[in-house]
Amino acid sequence: MKHRKEKRLRLATLVTAGVCATVVVTMLALFVLIDHFAANYAREQARERLQQLSWQMRDSLDLGMQHAANHARTIADLPMVRDADDAAVIRQIFSNIRQYFPDYAWIGLTDRQGRVFAGSEGLLEGADVSQRNWFSGGKIGLFTGDYHPAVLLENKLSRPDGSWRFVDIALPVTHSNGEFRGVLGVHLSWDWARGIAHELLVPTDRQYQVEVIVVRDDGMIILGPDYLEETSINTDSLNLSRIGSTGAIAETWADGRRYLTGYAQTGLRNPDASVKWSVLIRQPEEIALADFRGLQHQILLVGGGIGLLLALVAIALGRRLAKPLDDLSAAIVDQSKDGAIKAIPITNNYREVHLLSMTLASMVERERQHVMHLHALNENLENLVHERTSEIEQKAMALEASLAQQLAIQARLQDSEAELRAILHNANDAFIAIDQDGIIVEWNEQAEHLLGWTRTEACGRKVEQMIIPPAQRAAYAESLQDFLNTGASKVINRRVEVSALRRDGLEFPVELAVASVPRHNGWLFIAFLHDITERQLLQATLTNMALKDALTDLPNRRALMQKLPEAIVRAARLGKPLAVLFIDLDGFKGINDGYGHEAGDELLRTMGQRIVGVVRATDTVVRLAGDEFVVVLEMLNGDADALEVADKILQAIQQPFVLSAATVTLSGSIGIAMHWPQDLTHAEQLITLADGAMYAAKKQGKNRAVAV
Repeated sequence: MKHRKEKRLRLATLVTAGVCATVVVTMLALFVLIDHFAANYAREQARERLQQLSWQMRDSLDLGMQHAANHARTIADLPMVRDADDAAVIRQIFSNIRQYFPDYAWIGLTDRQGRVFAGSEGLLEGADVSQRNWFSGGKIGLFTGDYHPAVLLENKLSRPDGSWRFVDIALPVTHSNGEFRGVLGVHLSWDWARGIAHELLVPTDRQYQVEVIVVRDDGMIILGPDYLEETSINTDSLNLSRIGSTGAIAETWADGRRYLTGYAQTGLRNPDASVKWSVLIRQPEEIALADFRGLQHQILLVGGGIGLLLALVAIALGRRLAKPLDDLSAAIVDQSKDGAIKAIPITNNYREVHLLSMTLASMVERERQHVMHLHALNENLENLVHERTSEIEQKAMALEASLAQQLAIQARLQDSEAELRAILHNANDAFIAIDQDGIIVEWNEQAEHLLGWTRTEACGRKVEQMIIPPAQRAAYAESLQDFLNTGASKVINRRVEVSALRRDGLEFPVELAVASVPRHNGWLFIAFLHDITERQLLQATLTNMALKDALTDLPNRRALMQKLPEAIVRAARLGKPLAVLFIDLDGFKGINDGYGHEAGDELLRTMGQRIVGVVRATDTVVRLAGDEFVVVLEMLNGDADALEVADKILQAIQQPFVLSAATVTLSGSIGIAMHWPQDLTHAEQLITLADGAMYAAKKQGKNRAVAV
């Protein structure tokens, strides 16, 4: 049979052409992707990162100012600060607060004229600060001062470089009776803002020259690189932040370099942080895009190398594949009649293969019987080899899986141990591990900050010598011994509040959680300590607020129900009677209806001040509700003393009230309930009796006092 000779491409030609075409298309695609997509993506990622950093820095500054304002309010509302006449007492309070809040460079209280009455560590006491902005603003209300250098404190505060910068917080302080006492001033060290900036930037940010810049409203840089601080700038990002915008842009700075700059402004969402600073986070554009440029060059270099390598491989592979086929084709043509070459399937892919398949087709039938005999002989042997091979493979796989499982378990244990150690050493609470002899065996970084001892100094020493106050050491030793003997403890596996001792000898409150871990050679005790000084201060502030009437700043009903039972107990102990005066204003509703509730509120505040001015400092004046007031008089000699005070209050009520809306006059009705040392009446009964006596006074014509 004759076959028409067809002209077909050689295998080497097809392989070489296909690989070269693929390399060319791939390189073109890489160029398009890098130039049109990767560059824009890298730039947007850098901008988003800088914008987020500017938001974080802005929010941290606002939150810091708000916390400082809240702390100042709490300090100003402390009873000892409001009423103490001894400067040493207030100075000690301020100095103790500075130990817990080291960012407060100075805390001071002035008198009405602006002379410092008491200051932390005694600094500036007696100095005249009446011309300072913080004193003038603090007399009116909460004042937040902008960034400024030290004036009076420059040479009084120790600092290595000798330069101090502050922001001020001030607010008025009043006595418990509502009388203006002076101004509380807090100088917040600018190192507070530097610390925020330092914590904001992780080491990789600083490595890639990311810089935090804070700009005052007049354009002066108050936080940034040393060579830029206290110099003025005017950039597009600064102007955008001043109008309340946030984002990130590319711009050229005064040094001629292109930067990507994220921007935001403080003081927009926090009423206490009224100071508006522009926060700029900048990074040189070439550094921000450096990774992209490096990737671009690497891709181009690697792509070119791969393309060249593939082209060479294609040429070599084409030749290598084609030559054996050419040789084999010639051999088959020469030897096909002898049956020396076995048949292969017929294919039409290439000229060489097509020629071989056509030549060998005639040999298939002759070789079939021979192959069947060989297959029969080899079938048993192949089955046996297959079974043995499968069995060996299964055992090898089982052994390999077991080894892999052991390695995985060991790796997980090592990772868990490393993770646990990292967690404990970087935990927010102080972590201490103690053996059953009371010896410290572990001490994390937070314990160093909280207690003042380094890990090297603490490990190996007795815990009672390090952190337990002397007065509690005996109880600690007894509790530890009881646990070792009986396994019972009032502290272990519970959260308790105790006092701890710092290295400098200062005792402070902590929340303590202790767990016990049994070991083959005894017990290990795990303790976590958390400083709760600020929490206790906040609880005291909230408790004080809950006992105050918001309108008149007098004690409220809750405070009355605490103080009146205490007064009854004192009366029985001292053998002196007390009186409860229930006061209700005559005609107060007409004031509210005629001049509005604001005028009524103003009258009630004035009324409270008048009653406080009439009674003694040891007596209690309470606003019960509406226009009702209660006065508790202690250490009386008899009914006459109570009636005398009631007459004075009635005279004070009859004096004209000069209000913003008008000048008004009115009277009051007073009910008096006496409590003698031998009486069994309780607080609620006394108030009810005084209330009934007040209504009797109204029925008798008002503007009078009636006793029961």
